[in-house]
Amino acid sequence: MVDMIAEADASSPVSQTAGVSELSPQQLDRYRSDGFVVVRNLFSATEIQGLRQETERLLTECADLINPRNLRCRYMAHHETGESLFEVFDPVNDISPICEQFTHDPRIMNVMESIYEEPALLFKEKLIFKLPGAMGYNLHQDIPLYWEGFPRTFVTVLIPIDETTRENGCTEVFSGYHADFLSNNPEVYMLPDETVDPARRTWLELQPGDVAIFHGLTPHRSSPNRSHAMRRTLYVSYNASSDGGDQRTAHYAKFQDKMRARVESQTGGKTYFQ
Repeated sequence: MVDMIAEADASSPVSQTAGVSELSPQQLDRYRSDGFVVVRNLFSATEIQGLRQETERLLTECADLINPRNLRCRYMAHHETGESLFEVFDPVNDISPICEQFTHDPRIMNVMESIYEEPALLFKEKLIFKLPGAMGYNLHQDIPLYWEGFPRTFVTVLIPIDETTRENGCTEVFSGYHADFLSNNPEVYMLPDETVDPARRTWLELQPGDVAIFHGLTPHRSSPNRSHAMRRTLYVSYNASSDGGDQRTAHYAKFQDKMRARVESQTGGKTYFQ
């Protein structure tokens, strides 16, 4: 069973080189066959500590933004009590210059360009806090079949701010499924667990400073956070420049339009973006 990240070797999708500027040919081969790759030690402990302090600032100085009617915010149920817990700022760059710096960091951009073989463009970014007790996500692929024009080159870089473990609900990816959609029904986004072979699972157990990169069609899920601490992660997604150009502004306008009716139904009040 592929349930652990392998130690670095010539056939491993893992780099141990700090400040790597691009993926090696072996890593690219593994990314293309598996749909994900892990790069160890891309960022220094000092850089991640700065990002960690920034998340603490956001929770205090931007506390007035945290509201279920604010389309920037989303909530997740507690896996035992059902209590609604604040989960994510999406987007986050416009309220956090430090997060914005990470999303455009040359090391990430170089890695993405080695995947695309052309310039990469920021598509979206979200800062997930995953409070203790918060539910995870059911199995899904990130590229929605129902969303016409959504870039097929959508790739996400997962930047852990805290250690990601099975206990705190790290992301689980399933290798080799990223060539196409696993459902041909545009109404289906969350997939049944039996859609994938459990033998293809890898838990993305990462240390702060590592990153994981996975294709938008790589199926993934996560379990509840059963630890006593937050599991903060910055998720940054890109598209190839030839695949629709700069779409971030248009994406968020469309995304918020899609969310509005659902959030207003859930909260019983008018939504806003702040």
